[in-house]
Amino acid sequence: MGLIYDNPELAALTLTRLAAEESEGPGALEGRMRNYLGGLEQRNGTAYLELVAIALARVHFKSLDDLARTTGAKAAELLDAAEVEALKGF
Repeated sequence: MGLIYDNPELAALTLTRLAAEESEGPGALEGRMRNYLGGLEQRNGTAYLELVAIALARVHFKSLDDLARTTGAKAAELLDAAEVEALKGF
């Protein structure tokens, strides 16, 4: 990925795209995500990855909020359900 993607919001979208591709077959693209993050860190420093994580969290919440508005559910309830589902894996 070129330097044009060295923007936290664009980097978050790139990671989301890689995750979408990975959903077609687990594991194969995790290395691509790690390589992408490694390149961002090398060019921009470790603190930059914090900005990417923040951008990802904001995008994730916006998706939940959009889903809540569309379905009539509450975003907090969807977030609670996602958290419970994630905790089931432990």
